[in-house]
Amino acid sequence: MLPIESNATSLQEPKSIQSHASWHTSSPLPPTADPTSPAGLSEQIRSIMRLLPHSVVVCTSTHDRAPRAMTMSSFTSLTLSPTPLISFNIATPSRTLDAITQSGHFNIHIMSGDELGVQVADRFTRGNTDDVFEGLDYDAGGETGSAPPLLRGDGVMYALRCRLLRDEPTGGVMRVRDHVIVVGEVVEMIPGSCGKEFGLAYADRKYRQVGRVIARD
Repeated sequence: MLPIESNATSLQEPKSIQSHASWHTSSPLPPTADPTSPAGLSEQIRSIMRLLPHSVVVCTSTHDRAPRAMTMSSFTSLTLSPTPLISFNIATPSRTLDAITQSGHFNIHIMSGDELGVQVADRFTRGNTDDVFEGLDYDAGGETGSAPPLLRGDGVMYALRCRLLRDEPTGGVMRVRDHVIVVGEVVEMIPGSCGKEFGLAYADRKYRQVGRVIARD
């Protein structure tokens, strides 16, 4: 899965927006992950998970009117009835998680499965630096300044406005060792640059596009 966290201390030093690389598509190569290597069980499971494609989304929230954001690959739908619920998990410590739990609100942005989607998603893999939103088309904070940033423009297919599910007993947040599982209720879907392409995926430590179809004969 994506080694993505909102705290710069858990990754390499943040890159400036200007230094972000350009992107291109290429033909897929055989996986590099090898679950049969003589590593420990944790590393073997890590290799297995790298063989599975995961969705790539950007989550934004606000903490004391300061924008927070991170790219994640654990996003999934939980249930659609009676109201749509989604979930994801975040490694701790995380300033984005702190923003979500403090404000109770966040936005999930569905990235397009192309270079434009990667350009947006990759910005938020290096931590909450002061210039991480620089150059992006987004609405900041709404009228009160406390609403989560809403990303717009190329690369953002859809945005989901969410609120933290406050149901007992966990209140939408459940700690599992060094991670926290977050459950949110979707309150609005906002179309973005919604074309007909599939969303962005991640597998074997690379961004991916949805590929060929396996159909019944």
